[in-house]
Amino acid sequence: MRARLLHTLLTGLACSTLLAGCGCRDENLNVRPDIPEEDPNDVGQWLSMDLMSDGSPAVSYYDNSKGALGFAVGVFDDAGDIAWRTEQVDGFPADNGLDPGDRGLYTSLAVDGQNQAWISYYDASNGSLRYAQRSAEGEWETGIAGTGSGPTSDVGWFSSLALNSADEPVIAFYDVLDAQLRISYFNGGGFSSEVVDDGSADTPAESDPDVGRYSRLMIHEGTEYIAYYDAAQGNLKLATGSSGAWNIELVDDGSDELGSGDVGAWPDLAMVGGELLIAYQDIGNGDLRLARGSTGSSWTVKIVDNGTEVGADARMFVNGGSPGVYYFDGYNNDLKLAVEDSDSENGWKTETLAGEGAALGFHIDTVTDGSKRYVACYDFTNRNIWFDRAE
Repeated sequence: MRARLLHTLLTGLACSTLLAGCGCRDENLNVRPDIPEEDPNDVGQWLSMDLMSDGSPAVSYYDNSKGALGFAVGVFDDAGDIAWRTEQVDGFPADNGLDPGDRGLYTSLAVDGQNQAWISYYDASNGSLRYAQRSAEGEWETGIAGTGSGPTSDVGWFSSLALNSADEPVIAFYDVLDAQLRISYFNGGGFSSEVVDDGSADTPAESDPDVGRYSRLMIHEGTEYIAYYDAAQGNLKLATGSSGAWNIELVDDGSDELGSGDVGAWPDLAMVGGELLIAYQDIGNGDLRLARGSTGSSWTVKIVDNGTEVGADARMFVNGGSPGVYYFDGYNNDLKLAVEDSDSENGWKTETLAGEGAALGFHIDTVTDGSKRYVACYDFTNRNIWFDRAE
């Protein structure tokens, strides 16, 4: 049975302006959406979700009202209802009234084996990648997690955090100023950064490289996989390896008969039966596509949903060995779900999961705990977080 629960988790949020009915995102972070004076609460954009050690869902998110990073842990009662305990992490005005700046965009959350939450996020005021570490309830340490290559930098868009075999955070992110993909490693006392792909090898001399948008990191059996968009070429790319040793390959350039030639936005990854699966958006056609294969080999590409302006914010999960994808329907402003289904014509069954009466499906994330699966997204209509539990 599925219980759908809608909760306001605090107040606040600011990120790129979200445009209803377009299936895309405006990345001009200097423009905040208007916040109605009669109800200033606006939370939930750029949310990320993981599980605490007791199985409770936890969410990091951007508080647009305050321009700050928030965190919440959900606790279920015996009736199955959920209550949220919220915490202010970074960017909120201090007791003395001083505002540290606009912090909390592009959050990415992971909880380690010691039940410590790690969050990566973007500081829009200073153009930096930051991290937050939670050692206990309400106790946070924050700092710089990534830098650029020059004396001035602007880094941290599309941050994606995962834990390595030592239970230490690794963060993939987009360097805005140099338009390249970078990664940061925690070394116990702080973070060190390096370039993964600067785009120069795949970009014609007459063009400027631009790689690393929509970066998504997965670590599997010690290997780091980063799926990302090559904006200069309109391609989906994959970086595989570890610090100082990266293999870069083209997964999809959209040149097949059903492709638009501009593909690779909003990718997410899953490993199923030894094969790597990447769900992503065909930007030109507004389709949800899926590539299946392994590094260094050919990739099989399939259209999962060829609806109108679908496929943004794709998030994958694996259920009983079968993959599924949550994604955004930008034409109808709905949250959609696709599951692999051998009886369907294209091998996938799709359905609208939620969105009637509200614009849902922005900034999706999902986690699985045994037979339970949780999904959350930003509710653009009510300006809060929509949360769903599927048994």
